[in-house]
Amino acid sequence: MKIKALLLLSFLAVFFNSCSKEPKPIEFGVDNCDHCKMNISDNRYGAELVTQKGRVYKFDDMYCMKVFIQDQTVAQNQIHSLWLIDFDGTEKLISADKSFLLYNPELKSPMGSNTAAFMTEETRKKQFDENSGTMLLWQEYFNSK
Repeated sequence: MKIKALLLLSFLAVFFNSCSKEPKPIEFGVDNCDHCKMNISDNRYGAELVTQKGRVYKFDDMYCMKVFIQDQTVAQNQIHSLWLIDFDGTEKLISADKSFLLYNPELKSPMGSNTAAFMTEETRKKQFDENSGTMLLWQEYFNSK
């Protein structure tokens, strides 16, 4: 009886864990971009799309995620959340809707968006003060050319 209970608990743990709608850490140097297939290697850039079913798509640049969404690779109503790597190099994912973006051609992102995401306005402002650029929010970036 204990074995059946343990098997049931194990199954439930795996089932509920696999349905998580949380982002997963990007394994830099290991994971590949789900759009361009390049290796995700720069820990200042990266993005994730999490579906309603908990599937995670990983990208080496927010540009790849933008095109992936625009191409409707995943139906809009199946997208649960969008995430961007904080440019500070901690590899932390932040909600795209709550991020603060800075575009500057000198940033040299993997796929040429040359746009960095920041967790706070203050950290974005510091980068802006050092390098200038154009300050954006995710929706402005997404709706741009």
